[in-house]
Amino acid sequence: MKLRVLTGDMAGYEFDVNGDVLTLGRRAENDVALPLDPRVSRFHAQISRTHSGTWLLDDLDSTNGTFVGRRRIHDATPVGPGEAFRMGRTWLLLEEEPTPEASAADAVVLVEEEPEDSPGAIVFSVQPGAEAERQLDADELARRLDVMRDVSAALGSTLDLSSLLNELLRSIMRVMPAERAFLLLRGADTGDLEARAVWPLDDRSEGRAISRSIVEQAMERRTTLLLSDAMADERFGDVESVRDLRIRSAICAPLLRAGEVLGVIFLDTTSATHVFDRGDAEMVSSIAAQAAVAIENARLYTELRQAYEELQHAQEQIIRTEKLSIIGTLSATVAHDMANVVAPMVTLVDLSMDRGEVDEKTREALERQLQRLLALVERLKSFSRPERAEMTPTNLNDVVDGALSMIRTELQHEQVQLELQLAEDLPLVQAVPTQLDRVLLNLSLNAMEAIAPNAGTLTIKTELDGDEVALSVTDTGPGMPPEQQERLFEPFFTTKETGTGMGLFSCRRIVEEEHGGTIEVDSRMGEGTTVTVRLPVGAEA
Repeated sequence: MKLRVLTGDMAGYEFDVNGDVLTLGRRAENDVALPLDPRVSRFHAQISRTHSGTWLLDDLDSTNGTFVGRRRIHDATPVGPGEAFRMGRTWLLLEEEPTPEASAADAVVLVEEEPEDSPGAIVFSVQPGAEAERQLDADELARRLDVMRDVSAALGSTLDLSSLLNELLRSIMRVMPAERAFLLLRGADTGDLEARAVWPLDDRSEGRAISRSIVEQAMERRTTLLLSDAMADERFGDVESVRDLRIRSAICAPLLRAGEVLGVIFLDTTSATHVFDRGDAEMVSSIAAQAAVAIENARLYTELRQAYEELQHAQEQIIRTEKLSIIGTLSATVAHDMANVVAPMVTLVDLSMDRGEVDEKTREALERQLQRLLALVERLKSFSRPERAEMTPTNLNDVVDGALSMIRTELQHEQVQLELQLAEDLPLVQAVPTQLDRVLLNLSLNAMEAIAPNAGTLTIKTELDGDEVALSVTDTGPGMPPEQQERLFEPFFTTKETGTGMGLFSCRRIVEEEHGGTIEVDSRMGEGTTVTVRLPVGAEA
């Protein structure tokens, strides 16, 4: 298992995951040290392996938190291979190494010149489908049947190509006296041979050189070639070059399917006591014939599955796009019509107040309802695609003031306490203020709904965090379970009976797509929720 750094100044670094517990942090004492990220705590998090082999990620009370996706974790959280998590500004990916039975072999090299100890004498060849040239005794026949049965079971156990190749080499190495095994397949795009599996895993670089000429002969002849120990063969024993080369034993079998060469199986050994014989070559030829069928089926299955997944994804995208388009168009139309109605109402209320035609209680009720209508108009506008507007230097404290003007009376009516923690001398960000108004309005109204019907506190905070300005909205509501947090910013996902599931999706779109920022959630059951928006200081979006 490895941890690979995906972003930041250490992007590309890899750390071996050895042992059952690893600590991660800025200090050098950690197993995974990230000294270049100032937002990583000295001892930030740890990853540990359970008895069942799964991995758990745990935050060590870090200052800036540990995130899986956009969700901040507070308890040990399972992470698996291929799953990324974030500490500070650094994203890391947990990657599983190839299994020891057989592995992808990028370092295999087909050499033009023969390796120093390469077998150079073809002493036997097997045509596909040919019968054995010698009579097999009962024991040998039984052994071959057992081997073929095991190979058939292995090849039929999966349709995943990588798993199939691993199983194939593992089955071969159980019965063949080989030191090395290679499985090479033609690339789908280039047609060049690519090493897809190798045995053993720790066989590195120089030991992975094999003869291009042997492989090409097997493919051109479409026959399995046996290159035996020529030193022990009376036909070659007196040949000086054979003696000097210390020729070893090898088998190279082409993988043939419907007249096409898919690749080869290559086995070799340098042992003087384990030399391949004709029976071995015949057996490998039979295995290759079966393997070619299984490989072709696995390839077709993979292509079919990919095509199906792409089609399914395309259909989902079309449906989602159509839904978003309909909702956006409808929201924009309704918002426009509502704004036309509300605007004169505001004027009429102001005139009535100036003339003393309404009492104080009625005035407050009218103002509150008008502000609710105006807030609803802004929320509807956020559902539609954000208008293309020019970015301007913006102070997030001004954004807070603008949003509060629309919800302050509602806060009082719902008995929600407002706490402002606005940083002084806050740097400007490049933004569209009206879009950020809608983001903060959505977040604030969601927080108020979470607090109701119980009285609670809504906290809005701004601060400078490194080269970013952070705006956070915190409520004292019931909080959310992790499974809800993971889906919080998906379109149409809602936990409300009357919700559309578009508010937070719109916030994410405005923050990340329109402003190049990030949005994240931190929630604990029974302790409330914080949603934080981060925007780059003074950056052009």
